[in-house]
Amino acid sequence: MKYLLMLFMFTGLMACSGAKGSDGTITISGKIEQAIPQGEVKLEKFQMGQIAPVQTVYSDHNGVFEMEVTLTEPGFYRVNIYEKQFELVVLNDSDIVIEASGEPQGEIVTKGGQEMENLKEVMDYMREYSTRVGPMNQKLAQANQSNDKQRFEELRMEAIAMESQKLKDLKSMAMSFESSLVSLLITDYIPNKSDEYNFLDSLANKLQNELPGVSDVEYFVSNLESYRPAVGIGDVAPELTLPDPEGNEYSLSDLRGKYVLLDFWAGWCKPCRMENPNVVRMYEKYNEDGFEVFSVSLDRTKKQWVDAIEKDGLRWPYHVSDLKYFQSEAAMIYKVNAIPYALLLDPEGKVIGKNLRGRMLQAKLESIFGE
Repeated sequence: MKYLLMLFMFTGLMACSGAKGSDGTITISGKIEQAIPQGEVKLEKFQMGQIAPVQTVYSDHNGVFEMEVTLTEPGFYRVNIYEKQFELVVLNDSDIVIEASGEPQGEIVTKGGQEMENLKEVMDYMREYSTRVGPMNQKLAQANQSNDKQRFEELRMEAIAMESQKLKDLKSMAMSFESSLVSLLITDYIPNKSDEYNFLDSLANKLQNELPGVSDVEYFVSNLESYRPAVGIGDVAPELTLPDPEGNEYSLSDLRGKYVLLDFWAGWCKPCRMENPNVVRMYEKYNEDGFEVFSVSLDRTKKQWVDAIEKDGLRWPYHVSDLKYFQSEAAMIYKVNAIPYALLLDPEGKVIGKNLRGRMLQAKLESIFGE
């Protein structure tokens, strides 16, 4: 999982709370249906940005295996069966029992303690959510292909609501788990962590109290500052000065006195391109009333950038970019790590809205300018 490879790069071993068992030793045992006599069953640990081997045992003719593991603290591990099946496990104070087919894509069932129950709850939830996301994406594609703008907008708002509910459910789950590393895993399903900084900060405080000294928690806490948003509601947006396609420089402060949508996008970004028609409609409706768009492209090439501007009919004059992708000066200043990303600024340059899209942007502008 991406989270595990990103998170567990904490190189120092912290003083830890330790496993709750009397001697910190647990047993991992199981049975493999398609047995390979003397086949390797490995335990591997997520650490330092990679998966490190911990222990290897061998299954017998019936596919039965067992290993004893001494833990100094809770952690994320992977059971590797014959290099064919791989199962994420959270080891703490409970024995683990595995039933596996031994074949790629085959069934594997793992039981053992509250951490594994928590993990199952999260995985089951995400599997169910994925069964709804696939059909929704197909409906969106069909509406887009048939140029049914009204249907497309209805579906897009439904998809946004689905994603919002998913985040709400997962955050509730993370805070409800007690002394559980699985709460950290949940943060992998938060695409824009800056928007959820307050939640992440609360989760960090909770886990520090419940799992003091545990390495994975300490690493998460040490990186929390990187998620702090560059600007919040009510803050004055930091200044930006970048060139347009012809090399003329524009500054964000040039637009003081107007309501401004500061829009981070790119020609290669499909969700950005899908939002562009809505931004165009809002610009055409409210520009004469004092609404402007300041578009910052995170493209790599001028051609891709300019072609997208022309194809999408982005008629406003303020298009800027240094063509440095996410290494753009603007992206660094605003800590942009995912697009589309937009801020709505008032005439004084203060942020009055974040990531307003579709009907949400329309509703906000209607509240300012009227229908």
